[in-house]
Amino acid sequence: MQELRKDKPFAVILPGFLGSSEDFEDLARDLRRAGYGAAVAPISWWHWIPCVGGRSMRPILERIDFAVNQVLEDLNTTSISPPSYTLQDFLVDFLTNPGGILKVGGTDDPADYPALTPRGDDFASPASPGSGRRVALVAHSAAGWISRVYLSGVNYGGRSFKGSKKVHSLVCLGSPHFVAENLVFKSLQYLEREEGSALPARVRCLCVGAKGAVLSKASDMTRGAYELCGAMPGDDDVDGDGMTPLFSAVALDSADKMVLENVSHAPVYPAFGPSAKLAEERLTKPWYGSPEILKKWFPWLKASTMD
Repeated sequence: MQELRKDKPFAVILPGFLGSSEDFEDLARDLRRAGYGAAVAPISWWHWIPCVGGRSMRPILERIDFAVNQVLEDLNTTSISPPSYTLQDFLVDFLTNPGGILKVGGTDDPADYPALTPRGDDFASPASPGSGRRVALVAHSAAGWISRVYLSGVNYGGRSFKGSKKVHSLVCLGSPHFVAENLVFKSLQYLEREEGSALPARVRCLCVGAKGAVLSKASDMTRGAYELCGAMPGDDDVDGDGMTPLFSAVALDSADKMVLENVSHAPVYPAFGPSAKLAEERLTKPWYGSPEILKKWFPWLKASTMD
């Protein structure tokens, strides 16, 4: 019979691509009210900019590891202090972070990324708690597949994170896992080439996807997002959450799956430009972290407190 973990259950929430920590504070609060410790990794939308266009995700991976280490030092925390990071650090990362269409660092292949530590004093000598305690990750959108790199032992830009030593469960909310043939998914291609698609044996995973935004009735932004995730042009029957097609959200064979109806991809969207339609729909649609949707996947997370 399984026994409850002796440590307080805790989830580190990871914002998705161009997402910011403040957009996920309500989810963290609702998890805490349900008796599950939670805090949001200190990631802001502009921290993603050095990674845009298929470049290395190591700047985000370092922030994930920083957040996990901080939580493991204090499982009663409700907020995670941001690492030291200046405007100059950001500019250096923007100019030097490897990969992408311009092949910064001489390559667009993650297998050949130079060993380059992102700027920031707190990343130079990362802490490595040896308590044996582990936490859960609740990852939104791209943070889901990025978490798979974090959990693995693959050498990524000079560092192997081996996050499975610190993480027992991963919940992916609208995360694309289909390995599309484009620069954005080069890192996922590399991970699966090196270690396959299975997660480390000691980590459980739930992939949560949604349908209700069919491509035939979608905005140009949704069409572009679905095609970036691997949908074929003209395949108007593809369904999803408005940003991640369902087939990609549940493409991780080793994970448990949950399919929801009429759930929006993100907590917020800009109310202008290409995302205006999604912002309008969000007024009447819950997202993956809304209280009524949290109730659907939280039991799985709560069960992950069992060994």
